[in-house]
Amino acid sequence: MILLILGLALLALVLRDVFQTVVVPRGKASNFRIAPVLVRNVFWPSFRYAASRTKSPVWKVELLGLFAPFVLMMLLTVWIGLLICAFGLISFALSREYSPALDSLSTAIYVSGSSVLTLGSAEYVNKSAKVRFLMLAAAFTGMVVTASVVSLFFALIGSIHRREVLVSVTTNVAGSPPSGIAILETYCSVNGRKSLSSFYQDWHCWCADVFETHKAYPILPYFRSNDPLTSWLTALGATLDSASLLLSVDRDVDCFAAQLTYHFGCRLVNELAQNWHLVKTQLPELDHDQFHNLYVRLQAAGYCVDREDTARENFALLRREYLPALRALCEYIAVPPTPMASDYRLRLPTLANSA
Repeated sequence: MILLILGLALLALVLRDVFQTVVVPRGKASNFRIAPVLVRNVFWPSFRYAASRTKSPVWKVELLGLFAPFVLMMLLTVWIGLLICAFGLISFALSREYSPALDSLSTAIYVSGSSVLTLGSAEYVNKSAKVRFLMLAAAFTGMVVTASVVSLFFALIGSIHRREVLVSVTTNVAGSPPSGIAILETYCSVNGRKSLSSFYQDWHCWCADVFETHKAYPILPYFRSNDPLTSWLTALGATLDSASLLLSVDRDVDCFAAQLTYHFGCRLVNELAQNWHLVKTQLPELDHDQFHNLYVRLQAAGYCVDREDTARENFALLRREYLPALRALCEYIAVPPTPMASDYRLRLPTLANSA
């Protein structure tokens, strides 16, 4: 009787974990969950330690890039293994219902494994309706879990592609790694300041998409960008820096999309850091000389309206809302932080003039 109860409890635990991870994902529901514990407490610390011991930057990036696909395969393996154990305990509790009777727990696990993996075993024949139902349930459960994980692969791939498109656009605009000042200078240099509204509108929609998908599927943030110098967090930080600079040097700027992107971006990074229970360390005050260089460049680009001391105070206030959480996320996922400034310029080849 005890084995039967243990088997049913383990089966319920596994099915609940699969259901909340794949079918109806809920990022915050981590109590009595298998997947969050394995990812955060077992697999990721091991990969981070191995990457920190790797001297080659190329191999370090490759190792960290393998983490998310590896975790998905391991989760499927763990779920199937636990299902086999659960049905094995139930089968051993009903050992007399088989012909010949199951003489050990290992034999019961072998029989249940054959059912879960839909291989079948001709050595042991069921003698009752209860065992027939158990074997059918094991086979059905194994197929459903495997099919669910395969469908999860396609859902994750679609989310990653949508996320990385705008990241690639931003690196084309502001270099790799991108910076906020480079975004503003690039748009101004091609007389495209009016296009900033469209740029921030795209990022506002991007934040909404990432907010929904990355909270629902906590494995998504671990998928890395192809560029080793840039990640989706690096690009998001550059966009938030550019919006903060724009709003701090000109409080009356007519760019509502920049305000929307700023607010949603702050909410995104803070909630992700909260979900992972990351400690947001207090950052040093903004360096006056560093901001002066930014202000001079913005002034040359034609953005500045407010005085420098007012703009510096506003910029520090705006960055304080997102930078601690963003730095904590970058450190935890081991991706490059967003630089304050860069010398990137979007240049075209010199074109010939018509006669």
